[in-house]
Amino acid sequence: MTLATMALLESVFNHLVLPPKLPGQLDTDIEGIEHDILTRLIRACDTLGKFAGQEFAETWASLRHSLRVCLKANQGRLEKTLMLQEFYNLQPKDLLILHVVEQNAALLIRRHVRQVSRLRHVPPNCD
Repeated sequence: MTLATMALLESVFNHLVLPPKLPGQLDTDIEGIEHDILTRLIRACDTLGKFAGQEFAETWASLRHSLRVCLKANQGRLEKTLMLQEFYNLQPKDLLILHVVEQNAALLIRRHVRQVSRLRHVPPNCD
């Protein structure tokens, strides 16, 4: 591993777990760290999806898709055109994950599909 790769791996580790000693300064390549974390999560979904069996295949595929959209949508600033496209394409089993930088938080958005069934009461014939 190169020195740059090791530094990135250490930064990713520090973001995922609480290190014994907190870093004294802000990370310089936060976008690279975020990209690396998401890429690792997507690869983990691929691996777990292969071992989980057919009954969970759709769940892992949905999570993998949501993470890929997150990776694409959260590069730099959120763009209106991309957000509208992702809202339009959002499926009921998927998540739209938006990173709110100022709050150091994520907004998880799901599409709720409400199914309404109508019952029609037909009175008996009154002959």
